[in-house]
Amino acid sequence: MKKALLVCMLLYTAPGVFGQVSVGVRGGFNASNIEFGGGAGETIGTGYMKPLYGWHADLMFNIPLVNRLYLQPYIRYIRKGATIRDQPWLKPEIPGQSVSWGSSMELDYLELPFNVVYKLPVARGYLVGGVGPYVGYGLKGNYNYRVLRDGEEIGREARKVRFSESGGDASTIRMHPWEVGAHLSIGYEFFSSFTIAANCNIGLTDIDRGNEARSRNQYLGLSLGFLFNREDY
Repeated sequence: MKKALLVCMLLYTAPGVFGQVSVGVRGGFNASNIEFGGGAGETIGTGYMKPLYGWHADLMFNIPLVNRLYLQPYIRYIRKGATIRDQPWLKPEIPGQSVSWGSSMELDYLELPFNVVYKLPVARGYLVGGVGPYVGYGLKGNYNYRVLRDGEEIGREARKVRFSESGGDASTIRMHPWEVGAHLSIGYEFFSSFTIAANCNIGLTDIDRGNEARSRNQYLGLSLGFLFNREDY
């Protein structure tokens, strides 16, 4: 009897709750980097990586909780990674010897952040701040490098990045597919349904499958978007 009553209550309240859920789209640019550490990081030193500029596209959901608190999960396709600085420890000037000189690491991910946000009425909209965890899954990637001989560039090549927990070969770079981290955002939602937001992702898990290095993703992004069926207003 109690179970039947609970089911009836859920069926009664569900239309009112989910009727207030808004769906939106968003896109923008991001500056990403890879925190490189571990034994190899200590050997190479700091400043090995610099930002890679990429893009992202979101499908987001706006779910009212209580008062001005909302749950905003979204599905994000993003390109992140890092640009590799010139490495002074290499010796491309050795006569007749070819040297591979890394230029960038480009990684495509599907992310699922779960932000709890607070909306404060300000002027013609809401000032929005949120924080929460995210889960990411690596889809594909490339390690781009230049080939030098006698100090001159003779070509550009790339190696595929394979996201897997096992397998791989000498022609690919292997990385862990899953990552977990923290996501922070601050932005403004106009009553006209347009949104603007700045966000920061900090990876907390190591994506490098090697034993000598530790790599963690991080990025800053700027997004513009639009929320449909704004019933929460």
